[in-house]
Amino acid sequence: MMYPLVLQIISAIKSLLGFPGSVTGEYSGTNPVSGQKLPNWTTCPIATSSFVKVGRVAMGDEGLEIYSDIDERGFILLNEDIDAVLDGDTRNLMQLGARYLAGSARLSKSGRALNFIISPHYYTIPLRSVLAVLDGRNRKGAVFMGK
Repeated sequence: MMYPLVLQIISAIKSLLGFPGSVTGEYSGTNPVSGQKLPNWTTCPIATSSFVKVGRVAMGDEGLEIYSDIDERGFILLNEDIDAVLDGDTRNLMQLGARYLAGSARLSKSGRALNFIISPHYYTIPLRSVLAVLDGRNRKGAVFMGK
């Protein structure tokens, strides 16, 4: 069957030009000019992400500052620890202002994300976002948490 909008347009043009009747027809799935088979268009659901944005990361005077929407405290990965974490070591995160030990930071097993454990939460930041913040290309980056 032809598409309804196309039928309406053709019928409207025919009535303006004075041709009697309406247009009906079948959709054959082939191009009427070349005779080639047209592709079958299907819709499919997009998988939802298993991560949700819960905060931001920004470069501060003393290091990489992490802010979370679910924890009002701010955290910092000190400048002297950033290179070690990017090289694969685990380093401590400190609470902003008070300098209490708050958690730890390390690269993911794939090396494509920076993971933070601040009990009881587990955060992750794509490494490309971290590097963009460290290089000064971006002012801040998104912090994610698994659903």
